[in-house]
Amino acid sequence: MQRFRFSILLLVVFISGLIQGALIPLLSTLIERDGNPAWLNGLNATMLYLGVIVSAPLLERFVRKYGFRPTIVLGIVMTALATLFLPLWPSLLMWALMRFIIGFGDSALHYGSQVWVTSASEKRSLGRAMAYYGMAFSLGFAVGPLIAPLVDLHFWLPFLVLIVFCLASLFLIFKVDNEYPEAEKVKTDSKGRIRLVLIGGGYTLLPAFTYGFLEASLNANLPIFTVRNDIGLTQTSTLITTFIVASIIVQLPLGRLADQFGKKRVLQIVLTLGTLVFAIANLAVDHYAWLLVLFALAGAGLGSTYSLGLAHMTEVLPRSLLPTGNMLYSISFSVGSISGPMIGAFWIVLPKEVYFLMYTLILGILAVSLFTAKAKPIDV
Repeated sequence: MQRFRFSILLLVVFISGLIQGALIPLLSTLIERDGNPAWLNGLNATMLYLGVIVSAPLLERFVRKYGFRPTIVLGIVMTALATLFLPLWPSLLMWALMRFIIGFGDSALHYGSQVWVTSASEKRSLGRAMAYYGMAFSLGFAVGPLIAPLVDLHFWLPFLVLIVFCLASLFLIFKVDNEYPEAEKVKTDSKGRIRLVLIGGGYTLLPAFTYGFLEASLNANLPIFTVRNDIGLTQTSTLITTFIVASIIVQLPLGRLADQFGKKRVLQIVLTLGTLVFAIANLAVDHYAWLLVLFALAGAGLGSTYSLGLAHMTEVLPRSLLPTGNMLYSISFSVGSISGPMIGAFWIVLPKEVYFLMYTLILGILAVSLFTAKAKPIDV
């Protein structure tokens, strides 16, 4: 795809990751400081993912009618306005509503840019393109938490910084011309398109669910697990940071390998390795140094699951079904993000030696499904 447009989209995705990475710990910290129970904090946080799920079917119609750029602009404006209202009305109910709107807006931003990249990229370089996409978001998500401590200087400061970033992304996206998804040869309704995607390549949605489950449960449940097992907060943060950094480092090499040897094959390899890594982690739960090494290996392989899965889905589906495929992919990710912390909360009460078995089972099931499932040709 056009290099200038691709660069602009990567910058916008980086800013999106930064905003999300800043707001999650910022709001959670402020709610915790007000003395609210942990379950209420977690329930408030799930509103973000509910916004993503609700928005996905609506955005598919929007992008087909108005194009990619208006969809991204809609997402940026909704995110900026909701971020502005957060410090104006600091209450749990209002923040739950604003998180829902931010989830909707963030979904629109990602959906528009994601479908644009997948629709415009050539299949021979799709793995590399999605690797850059994943790296941009991951870098933003990693930098975002650095903005949260600004709240100790002034309550409004982090929110104002995020609004400035929203305005910057709005300025950037108007630098590129609008485009539309490829039209269908045979007109079908929304239900018909969903049915075609699920029949032709439904298994390609599983990596999104798995990555959402893994990311959300590690962020939400791992700190609780480590505190209960005498691992310090600094050590826990180092484990999560190691996972993220390792995933960023290998995104591009894995994307290149996927273009050369096939997306599905590389996905099968990294998920099999991830299953083995977490199986070993069950044996190393009392040895922090070994856990650090294992988290680096897990991040190196599994951190690219989302982008590799999206690249594989894109090569399986015809371009006219990519808006529908991306919609279902976003929903799958959100369902994983919601269910991960919920299942993890019950898993924590089990003996510590079986905690990582949860990830072993999830990854193992996905790896087996990828070895056995085959895409079916779709003619639209």
